[in-house]
Amino acid sequence: MNMAVRFVVSCSFVVILLSPKLAYAWQDAADIKSLLKPGLDQINEGRVTSTISFLASDEMAGRATGSVEFNVAASYVASRFRGAGLEGGGLEGSYYHETMKKMVQTPSSGIKFTDRDAKTLSHFGLLSSIAAPVAVEGTLNKIDLSKELPSSGLGSVVGGVFVTDAKGPRAVSQIARLTNTLKGAGASLLLLGVSENSELISAAAEARSKPRAEPTRGGFALPVLLVPEAVLEQATVHIELPASIVTESPMRNVIGVLRGTDPELSKEAILFTAHLDHLGSKTGTGDVIYNGADDDASGVTGVLTLADAFSVMPKPKRSILFMTLWGEESGLLGSKQYVATPTWPLDKILANVNIEMIGRPEAGAGGKIWMTGWQASDLGVLMNKSSQPFGVEIFDHPKYSAMLYRSSDNWSFAEKGVIAHSFSAGSLHADYHQPDDEWERLEIPHMTRVIQGLFVASLPLTTGEATPKKGRP
Repeated sequence: MNMAVRFVVSCSFVVILLSPKLAYAWQDAADIKSLLKPGLDQINEGRVTSTISFLASDEMAGRATGSVEFNVAASYVASRFRGAGLEGGGLEGSYYHETMKKMVQTPSSGIKFTDRDAKTLSHFGLLSSIAAPVAVEGTLNKIDLSKELPSSGLGSVVGGVFVTDAKGPRAVSQIARLTNTLKGAGASLLLLGVSENSELISAAAEARSKPRAEPTRGGFALPVLLVPEAVLEQATVHIELPASIVTESPMRNVIGVLRGTDPELSKEAILFTAHLDHLGSKTGTGDVIYNGADDDASGVTGVLTLADAFSVMPKPKRSILFMTLWGEESGLLGSKQYVATPTWPLDKILANVNIEMIGRPEAGAGGKIWMTGWQASDLGVLMNKSSQPFGVEIFDHPKYSAMLYRSSDNWSFAEKGVIAHSFSAGSLHADYHQPDDEWERLEIPHMTRVIQGLFVASLPLTTGEATPKKGRP
């Protein structure tokens, strides 16, 4: 981009030229740093630590969508927006964009499981149920679930053992995908053989312990009953399984607005998002809470701290939206609901900066940020021009930028035509979606620096001096 871009950074209209040759010239511009100091001072390690240590605490119990703890976290976000002086971005000035959502719970009772002589057979309970009750009697078709499955002719009752290296939610997701294949091949239910110490028994107990938001993707197509492996030797079985327990509960995206000052540009907005939900907790002993510190309490901390930073700076010309979202872990549910019923015109959202997992850098990448979908717009190039002179690089990750473009809430906006990307400063580390994703494992100085970089990088967007465009940069 050869054209110089003016960047207004103070009420007195001090102008810095951003061009390939000049940019910020931080090395001899203490006065410019002084102009940005009020906002940067809000983004400090103490504030970052206090925010994330609350959101990812054991008391938040993993912030499962629809849980009491998630609602507490949402109230906390709203209070922070209110304290920063933001307007509510929901209907009639509310801080909430609310949706009634089906909550699904796997039943704990009502199972009838017998052999051909009506003798009760052992089981470990349901891992999953479906919307309607299931009653079948017939031959048990035992197959190897770890091999390629047939596409037809399975019969109603399928049983087998599934071997996987995956643990926890990943293993459950793999089994859910299996049920979709099995249903297509004619099965009505799955008897899954497990040992008595299998962690799937704990996962099943967790599924039965509390309601969960109904997923829009990755759900179970068949009921799955956990049974001792010896039961799979039965020739004929009779099974009656209850339907899922379905209730409704309000789900909340939380939205704050810092309204712009320009009569025309204020109709446009830059949107910062992060998902507030995580995986909740499981039953059992030891560490049973999926704290979700990096995924994505780190992103929520970024949104909240950016709200604090922008609120103490001279008012922007464009409006800025700050939003936390529910149900990302269940299939981008909160962002999908928002774009279906937006409170700000989607064609007036010029860019969505979605913040995901910024707490743990890859080796040698401290203070660096990668953006997904780099080729879809020039947003990364524009933001890097502002952040790099400050010492924070925004770059195209050779592995993750393309691979994860559709994997977070930015994609719901991108599908509606908004320039929308996720910004991350880490990798899919070993603690991803595990109880070990604790805030104490995050690198707070790195995370603080990344949030500062996003603040500086976004300023030209908010002043109207930079406007992103779709297409290859």
